[in-house]
Amino acid sequence: MTYCNKCDSVPETAPQEGQLFLWPPVAHTTSKILAAAKSIGLSVTKSASVATLTIDYCRPGLRGLIDTISKDLLPEELAETKALIMPPNQTPEIDDIARITSLNAIRAAIGAEWLGDLLRDNRLNSAFQPIFPINDFKTPYAHECLVRGAKADGTLIMPGPLFEAAQSATLLFQLDRAARAANVRNARKAGVTGNLFINFTPSSIYDPDFCLRSTIEVVEECGFDRSNVVFEVIESEKVRSTTHLSAILQSYRASGFRVALDDIGSGYSTLNMLPDLRPDIIKIDRELIDHVDRDNYKQAIVSKLIALARQLDIEVVAEGIEREEELAFLIEHDVDYVQGYLLGRPGPHPHTGPAT
Repeated sequence: MTYCNKCDSVPETAPQEGQLFLWPPVAHTTSKILAAAKSIGLSVTKSASVATLTIDYCRPGLRGLIDTISKDLLPEELAETKALIMPPNQTPEIDDIARITSLNAIRAAIGAEWLGDLLRDNRLNSAFQPIFPINDFKTPYAHECLVRGAKADGTLIMPGPLFEAAQSATLLFQLDRAARAANVRNARKAGVTGNLFINFTPSSIYDPDFCLRSTIEVVEECGFDRSNVVFEVIESEKVRSTTHLSAILQSYRASGFRVALDDIGSGYSTLNMLPDLRPDIIKIDRELIDHVDRDNYKQAIVSKLIALARQLDIEVVAEGIEREEELAFLIEHDVDYVQGYLLGRPGPHPHTGPAT
């Protein structure tokens, strides 16, 4: 069942044969595009006002075509030249306006076609990193599910390149939705028990009542207790609309899940969001944990964050712990949970045995 047309479908970047429509911002940009097309023998159809350029193409030559006509354009010209790909012998109509994008975006989408193939082939794996209670380093309180991509030959793709490609190719909605579902299914397959932390980016969700339904269905399908699933907002400091994020978190809570905010302390904005969002759990920014035992400023901030969270009945995870001295400071200040390479690295299987 499809709940959200944008999140649940991976569009083809371009048909095998078609037309590239371009609307350059100024005549100078038009001249550059025409000159580049002429240099490789491309035929360009111009409207009477020369406001619209049309180029026929055949795959797989579309990428070379776009690279050629883009090579002499400034970044501003790439961003401001409007573009649309259409099937052969069709002209844009009113319903096509919503699909008009920039030449830069189409160029990025063509360069990231591998991501669309990856999503259609369901080549998303997961690594699981343990989170321990501060008073027990033998039994994890939870595992954070971290998505990994796989190339067709099995080569690992880390989250950074995955989400960078998704952002540039306007596939963030599809990747984030697929990552949530893959992490839940992979956790069940790997035999993860206890609490699960599932990451998501708020900018990938339009309407939580629709965009989150498929994820909830996967949780049910895998038999996880909703109260054991924590949806973690990543890149909290980049949230633009607290109202929108609040609606998302309310939707999760109404469905029986818990919510967490990461990178708390990375800026005033994250603290400022607490009264509106009221998360169940916060994660202290790893930059504050790094060498906290040697930095009086970090010590003051971290200790105050822990005290503030306790006063607000919010649980605290300190992440990014890589040194015994950092752990000792957090034990002394009675943080709730700890996570980091010192205690357990992400791996394809849930953590068993004492923290290393």
